[in-house]
Amino acid sequence: MKLWRTTFIILILIAAFAIGGCCTNGKEKETLVVPTHSSTPTLGKQLEDLESAYKKGAITKEEFETAKKKLIEQGSGTK
Repeated sequence: MKLWRTTFIILILIAAFAIGGCCTNGKEKETLVVPTHSSTPTLGKQLEDLESAYKKGAITKEEFETAKKKLIEQGSGTK
């Protein structure tokens, strides 16, 4: 009898929380997403990432120099 009563109370509490969470009076919550950084990395950040890739061995010295030159040219607006 005591187990049945405890189970019944737990079921009532679960139902109350479920019903309470779904009733918003027709209003939806709005979530504001604020970016923590720019979507386009700066030239300095790109150069740092490139150097890091070279130091880790992901790219060769030639690839590093070519990519670095290309980034600097793009950053200064010359081609």
